[in-house]
Amino acid sequence: MGVGKAIKWILLLPLILAGLGIAYCEANKAYWDHRVRELCKKDGGVTVFEQLEIAKVDYPTLKYSSFGAVIFPSERNAKPSDPFITEFNSKSLHEGFPDVIRFEQSIIRSADRKKLSKLISYSRRGGDFPTGISHPSSFTCGDEESEINKFTSVVVLKGV
Repeated sequence: MGVGKAIKWILLLPLILAGLGIAYCEANKAYWDHRVRELCKKDGGVTVFEQLEIAKVDYPTLKYSSFGAVIFPSERNAKPSDPFITEFNSKSLHEGFPDVIRFEQSIIRSADRKKLSKLISYSRRGGDFPTGISHPSSFTCGDEESEINKFTSVVVLKGV
């Protein structure tokens, strides 16, 4: 092998290795994105167990967003007077390269601890080729905004 060929290989080898690394990372992300889609189809989404119709005057301690939706405090931040709370649970399904997490969020009536609705979603974070110059990519199933709207619509305001 001549000096010219050796120099070509020395210059090409890092490019070939980087190309293989990128291909591996993209294939790995595609695999986990597919798994996240499957998990979402299996048990993801919103389940409403009971829908309540309430009047603002009956619940003076409730807080409302700027567009009139009820804001549910987290279990950790709730006061004893809060009639409804939100409970969050997450479970890691795969740690590392990438992280895959199952999220469950529930709205609970404080008086009897009855679960009114639950939202289950799955998410992949990371798995990108390490460049050090960008944030990791992510993938979540479904239309998050419409899922959140269904989830929080468990409490409907009367006369609004």
